Amino acid sequence: MRSRKCTEVIAAVVASAALAIIVLSSCEFAPRVDRKLHAEIGRSLAREALSLLGQGGQITLITRDTEAFRQPALDVLLDSFKREVRRAQAVIAGTQLIQADPLRPVEVPSGDYFELIRRSSGEHVIVSLLGPPLLTEEQRSKLGRVKPKIVAFCSGGLAENIDLPRLLEAGLLHSAVVSRPVSQIAVTNPSKTPNSFEQLYTTVRAPTSSNAPAQTSAPPDIGSR
Repeated sequence: MRSRKCTEVIAAVVASAALAIIVLSSCEFAPRVDRKLHAEIGRSLAREALSLLGQGGQITLITRDTEAFRQPALDVLLDSFKREVRRAQAVIAGTQLIQADPLRPVEVPSGDYFELIRRSSGEHVIVSLLGPPLLTEEQRSKLGRVKPKIVAFCSGGLAENIDLPRLLEAGLLHSAVVSRPVSQIAVTNPSKTPNSFEQLYTTVRAPTSSNAPAQTSAPPDIGSR
């Protein structure tokens, strides 16, 4: 009788362990968020925006809708950006949310970008976490001189697939935080994966005069293809 009870207990334990293994193997755990890195990206974007903000101007933010599709890294970036703006006593006038799956590349619809630029004054700054304005030639022609300043976050390989220098020269982009190409990431310790802001990102700024090249801390071929 005692042997039978022991057998039943062992069977129950084995069954519970097997069930736990099945449940755990079927769960997808989100990758760990590097809060320090994404907070620094947010601070850098805020500093760029604040340096371009005119007297009495306001900031308009373009970002993903993280309520529809959770993206913890972007939430960390946004919180850091907003804290930096509040610290400078500047104002975020509005936020335009783009609903898109975070696993898919996304860009701001050109019509939305066109209207936002058209309605903004010269004292305002548009900050896009979804890349720079990729407008049609017709939209560019209708805009004429771009009045607001534009700051963009270009993550992943985005900057390598668009002509950033052309956007900077055309006044459609004034500053961008850009992912460094893999070939240009400095590896000081081969046994350690690069994870600092300085190693993984660089800042590109518009020329200060019509004859000056775009200012960047990376080689000048970033974003040009």
